[in-house]
Amino acid sequence: MIRGRGIAHAHHGEFLQGVFRSPGGARRRGLVSLPCGIFGSEASFVYRPKGVLAAGPGGKWKARRAAEIALSRLGRGGAGGRLTLRCRVPPRLGLGSSTSDAVAAIRAVADALGARFSAEEISSIAVEAERASDPAAYGRRCLLFAQREGEVIEDFRRAAPDFEVIGFNADPTGRGVDTLKLTPPAYSTAEIDRCDAILAAFRCALERGDLAGAAGAATRSARLNQRHLRLNGFDLIEETAERIGALGIQIAHSGSVAGFLFPPGGAAHPDLAKGLAALRSEIGIAGFWRFRTGGGGAPEIQIPVTHRHRRRPALV
Repeated sequence: MIRGRGIAHAHHGEFLQGVFRSPGGARRRGLVSLPCGIFGSEASFVYRPKGVLAAGPGGKWKARRAAEIALSRLGRGGAGGRLTLRCRVPPRLGLGSSTSDAVAAIRAVADALGARFSAEEISSIAVEAERASDPAAYGRRCLLFAQREGEVIEDFRRAAPDFEVIGFNADPTGRGVDTLKLTPPAYSTAEIDRCDAILAAFRCALERGDLAGAAGAATRSARLNQRHLRLNGFDLIEETAERIGALGIQIAHSGSVAGFLFPPGGAAHPDLAKGLAALRSEIGIAGFWRFRTGGGGAPEIQIPVTHRHRRRPALV
């Protein structure tokens, strides 16, 4: 029996997303993901030279398709096997559940056959399998990434800013967003100007190590996105950020997840518990989670801040 394994971390929405102009004037859709190590997928793959490629649990057709494409690119088209996924990413919230499944599956196939795909190759396969993909294959690298092409637009050559994040699902129904039914936003010329300005501010903040500047750019991008996909309770969330001492907010631009951005160790404002409790009661947030992201090197440890459902302290 030939068996392989693969893992992939998810993300926590984006620092920014939009349409951006290249130096030559071309317009490209892109995003900068916010890496998050508390969510992710694990895959195991048992290879068989012939037969059906089955995937479980049910509903993992994108990961199965990614595995099929990976086999084909390795010269094993028509091979079969069994792909088993263990996903620790709630779907439809903007955490990248399908991409983390696909990346883990691709890595498991390659591992089973003693091969290795580059991050560029993994992203290309993921986009072919699921139409759009975040840069999960690149780990913590901070990139402006063309999610519908699977290509790096700009490599900032730095790790993501080191924030302490308090995240939550702003959708009280828990249904999230069906991205397959979501039409890509039609940005006006004025909005593209704003996207370019936000990107420039974010780039400058990265170069200076300016956490407040990076958080400000993320907040502006979240605000711009409200015309295209409104986040439940956005105005109150933005107001709460100021009350609890956060540097800003970030959101999943095609989901319902959001996060308050603090400097490392900075989530200690005296009004923090009161502000989170108000969000729970006023817009129906079920709970919160805390993690670190970026180049600080500290391990990401999931810490429940508040939660109603004690059996699953990390998830809403």
